[in-house]
Amino acid sequence: MRSFLLTLSFTFTSALAPAAQEEEEPFEESEGIQFRVSGEVKGHFRWSEDDRFARPAFPPSFVPQGRQQVELRTVSPGSSIELSKATIFFDVDFPRGISGRVKIDFLDLYDRNPTSSDHNIDVDEAYLRFGKKYESLEPMEGSHMYALFGKAPKFERQIFRRLESYGLVQTAFNRFNDLQLQLGGSVGRHVYFRAQVSNGNPTFFRDPNVLAGDNGVVPPPNPDITLDSGFPIFYHAEVEELAFDDNFEGGFGAGVRYASEDRQKGVDVLGFYYRTTLSEAAKLHGTFYEGDLDLLNGAGSSLPISGNERKEWGFDVDAQWGELGAFLQYVDEEAASLPRTGIEVEVGYNFVLGDRGDPKALFPVIQPVVRYSRIDNGFSAPRDFAAPSVVWDWTKVDFGARVTILQNVDATFEYAYHDIEASQQIDHDEFLATLRFRFP
Repeated sequence: MRSFLLTLSFTFTSALAPAAQEEEEPFEESEGIQFRVSGEVKGHFRWSEDDRFARPAFPPSFVPQGRQQVELRTVSPGSSIELSKATIFFDVDFPRGISGRVKIDFLDLYDRNPTSSDHNIDVDEAYLRFGKKYESLEPMEGSHMYALFGKAPKFERQIFRRLESYGLVQTAFNRFNDLQLQLGGSVGRHVYFRAQVSNGNPTFFRDPNVLAGDNGVVPPPNPDITLDSGFPIFYHAEVEELAFDDNFEGGFGAGVRYASEDRQKGVDVLGFYYRTTLSEAAKLHGTFYEGDLDLLNGAGSSLPISGNERKEWGFDVDAQWGELGAFLQYVDEEAASLPRTGIEVEVGYNFVLGDRGDPKALFPVIQPVVRYSRIDNGFSAPRDFAAPSVVWDWTKVDFGARVTILQNVDATFEYAYHDIEASQQIDHDEFLATLRFRFP
């Protein structure tokens, strides 16, 4: 499916390229087609605190080369300078409210799914949309409808993230896009609704810091590993391919929005519900482990699962008051009768020091940000379960600031503090500095 999407995206782009290269030609004007290409590149300095948690239950053949025992351990401890991602966007607007987007990520170091051996080139988005979709806090002009088909974000996803890292809730429940048919619209200017049928993101596990960690990349005996496992939590992994079976995920939501025309003041409240059937074993690229029920069953040491249904409900609150913005998300999930809840709150304030519209203005905006996220797991794991971190109750607090250097250049500095309720002290803090260039 990934190779098909790559072929589709490049074919789609090549077909439109001649129109994009013409300057003020009647064809583009009369047909009303607008084509845009943009992109960004991100580089980082990362420091990750080193810690480990012994797993003596594993047989000797699972012990990595050069180690004394199997451990959960920080993915890549210490300092590193990394180029994580180069992204190119292809956006097109057709007449009659039809639009499309293809987003391709190269390298994708921090979003590889589920391990470092995942694809270096990822078609992150590829969809067509019929009708106008008003995003969170965007004033709605009146009643409307839209339909979207392709690989796209889930409708409750936080659209504007103020930090480069993710909180626990975003990581666990809606970080990765899904292949879907999404319908939505509004009744008047303030009440709106969403519904989608999607492929469904399989349940797997990954570390909540920026690097996913390598779980099941090199099979035994005595694997030679480069990156460690991290301290993984359960999350909804990225869709690898379109599967026509009975495991589709259905979701719907409804919300209320009040927003000023200049978007400087507003509040948006959205409630949502999802349901899917977990597969017996979801195959993922880059690991010999399998997701969904096979992962929950463990290797001879199962979690206390029952049934195969995964349900989640929750709500978002997105608010803006001048230069102050906040986003809150709450999620309650039960997967194969394993319950967990998560809450995440992010607040940022823009200190405007110059003209944001002037491309030559130096340091026009500085935005300090704080984010609190927590996951509580209402189930336990047997002593010899492979990754006991999936049942730890966990709090993560991120402090940071995004500094606009020039209109298309910004830097983000952030520190992640973890408070993990494990049977021993776990130190898992991380510092991340990001320099981002956008074009045009």
